[in-house]
Amino acid sequence: MTLFNIKKRIAFLVLLVPLSLLFSSVSNAATSLRVMTFNIMQLGYQNWDQSNRLQRTPNAIRQLNNLPDVIIFNEAFTDSAYSTITSHLADLYPYSTPVVGQSCSGYGWHSLNGDCSSSAVVIRGGVFIMSRYPITEQHAYIYRTSHSKTWDYWANKGAALVKISKNGMTFNVVGTHLQADENDAPDAHNYRMNQLKEMNSWIKNTLQVPSYQPVIIAGDLNVEFSKSQHVNDMKAACQCQLNYIQSNYGSFSSSTNWVAKANAYSSGFSLFYNDTLDYVMSHNGYKQPRSTTNMEVIPLKSDQSWYWSYLSGSWGQGIYSNGYYSDLSDHYPVVSTFTYY
Repeated sequence: MTLFNIKKRIAFLVLLVPLSLLFSSVSNAATSLRVMTFNIMQLGYQNWDQSNRLQRTPNAIRQLNNLPDVIIFNEAFTDSAYSTITSHLADLYPYSTPVVGQSCSGYGWHSLNGDCSSSAVVIRGGVFIMSRYPITEQHAYIYRTSHSKTWDYWANKGAALVKISKNGMTFNVVGTHLQADENDAPDAHNYRMNQLKEMNSWIKNTLQVPSYQPVIIAGDLNVEFSKSQHVNDMKAACQCQLNYIQSNYGSFSSSTNWVAKANAYSSGFSLFYNDTLDYVMSHNGYKQPRSTTNMEVIPLKSDQSWYWSYLSGSWGQGIYSNGYYSDLSDHYPVVSTFTYY
């Protein structure tokens, strides 16, 4: 081999080194997914000032300092709730699912399973998902477990699973809303746990999500964080990992949120109730995140205040309102970021 050829070969090898480092760094690059769940309390009955709150919700989401990649919405029980949110956020979140349980035809879903009722007296489940990144698949499930002594029995409550493609990685995000508590249902917790078990069976056996893909579970799970045994039950039934330390306010805080206070007053519980019911968690049975931020409750409010006559006056216990407020729902959204390699 001549000296000239040796120099050419050395130069070629030198060029290969940075290229190999480049491809190595690309293949090992971290990909994060920021997931938020928000119960927007858009009920189809009673006067909860739904319209005023709804009209201000998209703009409040836009003003978040760190926009989530994916948002799970709960309690979108009306056509206007769905159309307003999706149309006003379409430029930021161009990908969205239908509302779980609105139709039992399966239209708009790649699959629909579970116990969906087409009865005229049964309402939609209220869950839908929006994403900044392409949704390549979307599936829906309606829970078979539902407490017959509660209003939830008359709703197609269930879950949505979306496959989201970001930076070449597939994420499975599941949004759900579990059985609510009511006075005639002291055993509602057991129903919630059975719903989580149904959800897991659907993910594993029906959809056959591969274990090398991440699965993130989010929604209003109606499990009070203050009840440690119930939280442990939730994590076991969900097979989920929760990173959360409650701060001064929970996701349902009657002490800091006027809509939550109105709900507490109407339902007969403490006007100072402060607990977390909403969660974003990673599933232990699938690809694990390298890191996860602590789940954060965002005390999201409108930058405007408006008048609701129901609030005006004395509430007792030293509580008074002039009727003006800026809360968007009785729940605050919660968010967490998951990083994978």
